[in-house]
Amino acid sequence: MRLPEVILTPVAIIGDTSPFYTPSDHDEARGCDAWVVVWLQRVGVEEQDRRKWAAMGDGNGYQDAITIREAMDFIRNRQYLLPGIQRRFTWGMDRIEKLFDSVMRGYPINTLMLWHVSDDLVKRDYRFYNFIESYSEERGGGKGNKYFATDGYGNFCAVIDGQQRLTSLYLGLLGTYSSHQRYKSWDKTGSFTERVLCLDLIGQDDQDDADNAYDFKFRENTEHEPEVTVDTSGIRHFWFEVREIMSMSDEHAVLGYIRNHDLESTTAASDRLKRLHKRIHIEHTLVPYVLEDQDQDKVLEIFTRTNSGGVPLSKSDLIMAIAAANWPEVRDKVDTLAENINKDTNNAFSIDKDFVLKSFLVLYNDDVTYKVKNFGASQVAILRRQWAELSDVTEATFAFLKNQGFDDASFKAKNAAIPIMQYFLETGTYRKAEKSTFDQGVSSDIIRWLTMCFLKNIFSGQSDSLLSQLRKIIRSCSRPNYFPLGEIIERFKGTTKNYSFDDDFLDALLNLRFGDRNAIYVLRLLQGSLDPEKTYEQDHLHPHSAFIDEEQLKTVFTAPSDFTFARDQANWNSLANMQLLEKINNISKSDIPLHQWAADTGRTAAFFLVPPDTSLEFKDFRTFIETRRESIKQRIREVIQ
Repeated sequence: MRLPEVILTPVAIIGDTSPFYTPSDHDEARGCDAWVVVWLQRVGVEEQDRRKWAAMGDGNGYQDAITIREAMDFIRNRQYLLPGIQRRFTWGMDRIEKLFDSVMRGYPINTLMLWHVSDDLVKRDYRFYNFIESYSEERGGGKGNKYFATDGYGNFCAVIDGQQRLTSLYLGLLGTYSSHQRYKSWDKTGSFTERVLCLDLIGQDDQDDADNAYDFKFRENTEHEPEVTVDTSGIRHFWFEVREIMSMSDEHAVLGYIRNHDLESTTAASDRLKRLHKRIHIEHTLVPYVLEDQDQDKVLEIFTRTNSGGVPLSKSDLIMAIAAANWPEVRDKVDTLAENINKDTNNAFSIDKDFVLKSFLVLYNDDVTYKVKNFGASQVAILRRQWAELSDVTEATFAFLKNQGFDDASFKAKNAAIPIMQYFLETGTYRKAEKSTFDQGVSSDIIRWLTMCFLKNIFSGQSDSLLSQLRKIIRSCSRPNYFPLGEIIERFKGTTKNYSFDDDFLDALLNLRFGDRNAIYVLRLLQGSLDPEKTYEQDHLHPHSAFIDEEQLKTVFTAPSDFTFARDQANWNSLANMQLLEKINNISKSDIPLHQWAADTGRTAAFFLVPPDTSLEFKDFRTFIETRRESIKQRIREVIQ
């Protein structure tokens, strides 16, 4: 393979003392951001790989680039295997979708490092594994690869670096991905949905989007899955199963598919399918670097270096380096802010440089996308000028969230803190947000918005557009005594980020069990803000201990249907029998029957979210639960309306 004649290496960023390249006047005219991006796109990991792997031994070296189709054939024909020292496959569906988007855009996916195994002793003594063909999520990580016996097998290549990318390509082009269904048992086969990767051939794309320009989605693998769907905005989508591209050997097959599916009038469909075919079958985008050395210890050392040491710069490292070139103290400032938040919240929250820099863009920059171009000299000057205010707002926001009972474990989308920071900044209320005298109505609306976001996974996937729209609403509608919850809900109606809770979704929420994180979110949605001076816990209203002794239950519930209802955990151990209680009240309640504890503490039926005439006695448990389910549903509907 003929390597690039020019290596664009931004010395100030890499920290390399041997300048391979000094920007020309032309490059400087294009700006620092431009030539850094050119370096990333043209070289990426490759130059660093070359430094690590050159002169590894006679016979080692770069081979001619291959197509993705050829790589898939090598995997399918067991010519590419995985050594036992490789870790498990870790990429999720969103990351695989992003990889295919990168392939479609023509972005480089960098070098593969392969060990050409020819020694019979290595084949006998080392364990090698197949690539995963049908991936399934598990509680502790995805299922492992299947062992492949190589004793007596012909020569093959073991993948030392590139496993995650090759496995992702293989799953998208030839395999399936089974995802776990929320609220279902991890131990049952029926709790997983088998999915195949699809590409929308006719929907809108956005080449300028910071995340994905092409809409790749893992969709349920079923004959009943429609090829054409229409979303809530009325936009049509035609879902092409990506694995079908493997059987399309030439462009005639592509055009035949277009004709057979009446897509000839849609230019986008033809363009996207041709582009996908070209990227998979024609373009030589994968560059193998092959190690011929059969010394196992040497190969293990190389593997250790390539998978831990010598890690290439991440995007956040690069952006931070560019910012530091314009403001040398920024690294220390960010580190100090992160330490302060961790300390001030008693280790409840941690933040990183990605979050800080993203927050700056949303709060102070027009463009919120996390790109190199948004951290030039002028933007960094603003960051430096506004740093004290940004630090104060950030610290105040996480102190507020900690006082409201959140921590890293329960705050499932860190970017959800940014619109709250925006509100506090716009209204100037961040100076008192962590105090117990802060407006309780505002606190309640913020907490309800947060819990709806978490329950609906509003911040999953792409967030740039979401943050921009939230910023616009908060800037135009916020007041010191008003958080624009209603305007936010109204703005996102009919979109994929809507806050609507239909009956099926509400029923699923009511079936959440004690201890489930989402159950806490629902209770917080119902409760609103918490008193920062108090500690809260979720607990059973009719005490857990009352349902343990089945013989005792039979004496209370003489009707078989009532007894069956009472012993079912879906009733007594679910959200309908749960409430957030102040810790001191929870301790005093303990195993006391609900009606007695209510009388002792002066609690009325309204406190338990049921009508005034609802009996709290244990013998009326079924009526209480059925009534409370409907009351909770109605309360949630009122909140989101």
